[in-house]
Amino acid sequence: MKAKKFVVFVVFVLALLVATAALAQSTLPGSGWWSGEQVQNVGSSTASVSITAYDSSGNYSTSTQALAPGSAFTFIPSDFSGMPAGFSGAAVVTSDQPIKAIVNVTNRESGSLGIAGGKAAAQYQGVDGSMVDTTLYFPLAKGDHFNKTTTFFIQNTGSSAVTATANFIMRNGDTYMYTTPSIAPNEMVSFSLLDVASYNPTTNDGRVGSLTVTATEPLAGTVIEHFTTENPATVAQATRAFVAADFDTKAYAPVIKNNRFNRFTGIQVQNVSANPITITVTYVGSAGSCAGNTYTDTASNVGSGESATFVQLTGQTNLPDNCTASATIEGTGNIVAIVNESYVSSYVSAGNDQRAVTSSAIPANSATTKVSVPLFKDDRFDKRTGLQIQNVGAAQATNVVATFACTGGATFTAVSKPQTVSAGGAVLFYNPSQQGSMFEAANPFSSANVNCSVTITADQPIVAIANESVTPGATLEQDNNNYEGFNLTP
Repeated sequence: MKAKKFVVFVVFVLALLVATAALAQSTLPGSGWWSGEQVQNVGSSTASVSITAYDSSGNYSTSTQALAPGSAFTFIPSDFSGMPAGFSGAAVVTSDQPIKAIVNVTNRESGSLGIAGGKAAAQYQGVDGSMVDTTLYFPLAKGDHFNKTTTFFIQNTGSSAVTATANFIMRNGDTYMYTTPSIAPNEMVSFSLLDVASYNPTTNDGRVGSLTVTATEPLAGTVIEHFTTENPATVAQATRAFVAADFDTKAYAPVIKNNRFNRFTGIQVQNVSANPITITVTYVGSAGSCAGNTYTDTASNVGSGESATFVQLTGQTNLPDNCTASATIEGTGNIVAIVNESYVSSYVSAGNDQRAVTSSAIPANSATTKVSVPLFKDDRFDKRTGLQIQNVGAAQATNVVATFACTGGATFTAVSKPQTVSAGGAVLFYNPSQQGSMFEAANPFSSANVNCSVTITADQPIVAIANESVTPGATLEQDNNNYEGFNLTP
């Protein structure tokens, strides 16, 4: 059978020993960065999966891994034959069954990988053929904005070498252009606003905006947000680029917070239509003071290519304090959007580490009744995943079922009882070893310490976000990370 290609845009930065003092050379701050790729078989037969990584010096492959339907496998740097320490590049995954994948980028120390004191961690979706295009859209770009910078990684998925043009539009109306070096097929380049020779902002509003990247060959892309200079790095936030297939007048964000357990969110919405638009965010409360209630925020006259920011903090939103909600984002023209989540400033000022995540708002046109989640952890090496599933259909869902295929401290399959979720509302799987009433049989999670892949089905369209954090009370210190579930054709 001919192999089906699934392009995974991967940033490998392995065991870098020399710290970088600044970001102006398009690198992540500090050293010790490495990555792992979690690949899930979403087909109906056993899959043969392998990855080849590329940089300007050559390519490095893994051995083939067999995956049963619904299961997943994690590839780490030592799985790539001959890959040198310090490698930085991109990769392509091949399989003879449909697959989905996520990438974890971190500097946390693990065996010979990472660096002492490294706490940064980020996850993002691997990119298949529907997620590449000759134009990429990033709703958020920062160039040392309150000490945060975004670094962009662009992979050439075409057949010929190409240069890409990056156009930044800042909140104060300033614009900047950057042209990348030539990018060979399958390889990648990285850059930030700090690489733009003319970048000279005079206000903080000149340090934050949006980005569009264009080329004559199809591209894949991701963005990682981090502190501008830090060694070792403690925070990383990532999500993939948007393409025209993601355009819609409506998008969904399953997890929104206003000072809920000291966490809050911000939504960055980019207008990808030709004319100015109005953007409305509708929140449905799911926990805390807002449970069961609905609220709205709006922004008007958002120009083409520009972004509007909605911050969920009291005084900046109609969403009340101590609230967890899901959100529907609508524009009078096409939009794309991301959500950032972090600790409130008072919590960090009190001496606590910042932990932050970024995820994409999921366009309405991609919502289906089946979702793939390649990685879910239940207290696996002191890390735990929260899986938030939003009903984006027009009616109440009465049959939302999650099937977990787990390995680690135990090997088992667990099937949830059908969950009922109101239209616009959400259901959360978190620490399932304590959620026995949500499962059909005796709770198989009672032993915990497992990695799982998850397949979710429903009787209404759904979307999902997986958010990983350190287990409460654990001595491990690591940034939070998350990614969007993959909507599948049922």
